[in-house]
Amino acid sequence: MKGQTTGKSHILSLVAVLGPGRELGASNRLLWHISEDLKHFKGLTMGHTVIMGRKTYESLGKPLPGRNNIVVSRSGRNLAEVLAGITGGQEVFIIGGAEIYRQTIDLADKLYITHVKAPLPEGGADVFFPPIDPRKWKEVARTDHPRGITFPFPFSFVTYQRIR
Repeated sequence: MKGQTTGKSHILSLVAVLGPGRELGASNRLLWHISEDLKHFKGLTMGHTVIMGRKTYESLGKPLPGRNNIVVSRSGRNLAEVLAGITGGQEVFIIGGAEIYRQTIDLADKLYITHVKAPLPEGGADVFFPPIDPRKWKEVARTDHPRGITFPFPFSFVTYQRIR
């Protein structure tokens, strides 16, 4: 499916877990471990291309199985070239980190955001997701969870679609 206004040959989607103030992580780690979110992430991205920055890749420690993993960095593969080379109408997922999200949010077609309503771990966050401008993004799906199986706080899986 082609992007409606960009002429690109793929759907670009950003996937992230955010705290109440758009917090993404600290010290190159996620702020919370929510097993339902990991399952949700796997279901979204399995069989697709995932693009991530070098630090995100290093935090994972290995390629994500069942997905085409692309790592971009300032000294390696260029994000613009990687995106331009994707064909076939597939959905492509940006999975972090903060700088890659910042560079791609204005190019994205969808956002898959897990909004977490939990206190920040001690020390807080050191990286943040870009603002989600309600003039550019419309919520099209939401699943609220009062708590996880082992996670004691509420969270929601929210899908945003770019307003065209």
